[in-house]
Amino acid sequence: MQLLTEARHIRNVAYLLLDKTRRPAQTSELYQVAGQACGLLAVVAFDLARWDAAEEQARSARTYAELIGDADLEAWSRGTQALIANWRGQSRRAIDLIASSVDNAPAGVSTARLRAIEARAWAELGRPDQVKESLRLADVEMEQARHNELYGATGGEFGWGPSRHAACAGTALLTVGQGDSAVTRISDAISLAPEDPLGGLEPARAQVDLATAELVAGRLDASVDALNSVWTIPAPHRRHGITGRMDQLAHRLVGRDWRDTQQAVELRDQIEVFNAEAASRLALPSA
Repeated sequence: MQLLTEARHIRNVAYLLLDKTRRPAQTSELYQVAGQACGLLAVVAFDLARWDAAEEQARSARTYAELIGDADLEAWSRGTQALIANWRGQSRRAIDLIASSVDNAPAGVSTARLRAIEARAWAELGRPDQVKESLRLADVEMEQARHNELYGATGGEFGWGPSRHAACAGTALLTVGQGDSAVTRISDAISLAPEDPLGGLEPARAQVDLATAELVAGRLDASVDALNSVWTIPAPHRRHGITGRMDQLAHRLVGRDWRDTQQAVELRDQIEVFNAEAASRLALPSA
């Protein structure tokens, strides 16, 4: 909520100042600030599962990026639109958004992120061969970025370091049921995170994916252990990227392999309480 308030204030100040200058250099900088602020607002709305607001802000960020020719911000905005579409169950639209932007995206991390998000969308459509190819292309871009030392130009939510890249790949592999491969990529993401401060990975999301991957691989005890650090997250900080994944884990726990297992029943109940507490604390303030 603090980020929502501050990002909205910064965006509005940029709008105000744009009315007071016609100097191209100043105008360009202000459009970039406005675009980045809109990008952060898109992330906030995504975390609160306010899909229409998230899409609107991501589209605005893309518009400002196009105005000033900021190819990295434009690629980031397109990727964010695709990610939002994928979470809304519009995976085919997500793939179309990637296809319309990947050829114009800067090489390296910007293209790697687009390809990784594309893999997530193909996974939702049940296309493991396409997932494999998208991840291959994403990994190639990351290797080029590593060689060219392109990390760190922008970090935080706009960052895409090796930890976040591995986590996204793991999510895609998990979605198509490749539990052991997903465990490997997600474990890599978690181990890389401390050395990747600009990568933007939220470890809690990776821990939930790891728990689900362990479950898919048939290891319930390992799944339970992976969640140890997740339960301590305060309710106001349980973003949709976490609670949505917890819902997916709970859904797998009612499958044939686990539904009669007492440990699985208890874990399912614990997830229900965890998400209910989050829902009661998350509400958008008035505009």
